[in-house]
Amino acid sequence: MIHKGQVITGAAVASLAAAVTMTEVRAERLPDPLAAGWKGEKVCEQLHKDEDQRVLRCSFPPTVGHERHYHDKNFGYVIAGGRMRITDANGTREVDLAVGSGFASDGVEWHEVINVGDTTVVYLMVEPLEKNDLVAFATRYANAWSGQDPDAFAAHYAEDGTFRINDGEISVGRDGIAATAGSFMTNFPDMIVRLVDVHREGDRVHFHWRWTGTNTGPEGTGNAVDLEGYEEWRFDDRGLIAETQGHMDDAEYQRQLNAGLE
Repeated sequence: MIHKGQVITGAAVASLAAAVTMTEVRAERLPDPLAAGWKGEKVCEQLHKDEDQRVLRCSFPPTVGHERHYHDKNFGYVIAGGRMRITDANGTREVDLAVGSGFASDGVEWHEVINVGDTTVVYLMVEPLEKNDLVAFATRYANAWSGQDPDAFAAHYAEDGTFRINDGEISVGRDGIAATAGSFMTNFPDMIVRLVDVHREGDRVHFHWRWTGTNTGPEGTGNAVDLEGYEEWRFDDRGLIAETQGHMDDAEYQRQLNAGLE
């Protein structure tokens, strides 16, 4: 939650999340497929949604497309075929969608499509909703921050995972991450990290937190802090955090640390 190298108790403190740079596209806050449309008109409708999945039906008459948007993990099934032109980070290509064919995706940062054929293309899109899993993981993660066990916290990361906040120094690997977490736990023995919100944006998960604690560790100021911020997580294929980039207000942290809460 603080830059490594900043002095809070006479000891260096490190960052709170791993090195990831938001792409320009994600920074634009692109819409998801349901929110995105074409020339002000919707092209997808929601047929069903529950705790486990969302089902969309998307229809594209000739010359109609889908403005730039992102996708979470999904499976598509074609119920009316045709030819579509797709533009994404890899370039532009045209694909023929046959009736009864399916396609699976782990999610895309962005793409845009247009019907370049002479038939109306219609497909169903099924999106598994991971909210419950994300909430469970984020709750365990927050509890680990609050548990005074740096190794238990670092176990949420891949062996070569990274951990950073703002533009601070990067902690690398579980040993490095445990050392950083241990520094926080030593300097704020009563620290509590609470889950505020967790949600997926493209290939990243945003973990919003509230951090409270009192700097009563060695050479501490004795002042309390109460801050909110968030981390961007990227997971590996085993469900562990591969990289995290944290965001917090350093100036407000320093003010509270030295002057206390108002």
